[in-house]
Amino acid sequence: MRNLWEVKNPLYRNKSARKASLEKLLEFVKTRVPDADIKFVDRKIGSLRSTHRKELMKVQKSLRSGAAAEDVYVPRLWYYSRMRFLEDQIEARESLSTLPAPFHPPFPQPQLRLPRTNLGLSSWKKLRSPDGARKTSARMRL
Repeated sequence: MRNLWEVKNPLYRNKSARKASLEKLLEFVKTRVPDADIKFVDRKIGSLRSTHRKELMKVQKSLRSGAAAEDVYVPRLWYYSRMRFLEDQIEARESLSTLPAPFHPPFPQPQLRLPRTNLGLSSWKKLRSPDGARKTSARMRL
């Protein structure tokens, strides 16, 4: 029946072996819960594992925080110590970096256009007279 909780067990992902183990466990569970079925047993296993994992994470978080010995989280689950065999089955996932990714705009930025009145020519101001009217140069008359 270890294939119901041991992730590294070769039969863990084998559906027929898993179902056979669940049926065997169901026989025992029916002595306590007469209307139980395989789905109930499977969900109960998942629920117990999940609750144990959450309690374990609370303990580990309180230890990492540098709390004093009397401030370390103590699980209140009556079955926590009985489920300690699950602790070697918990594997940490690869974590993502918490550093911000460099910003890459999705599209190239549009080029700024110069206003039509100022084409960036150094001689542009020379083409205007002091009263604001344009002077015509020889090139502009052609």
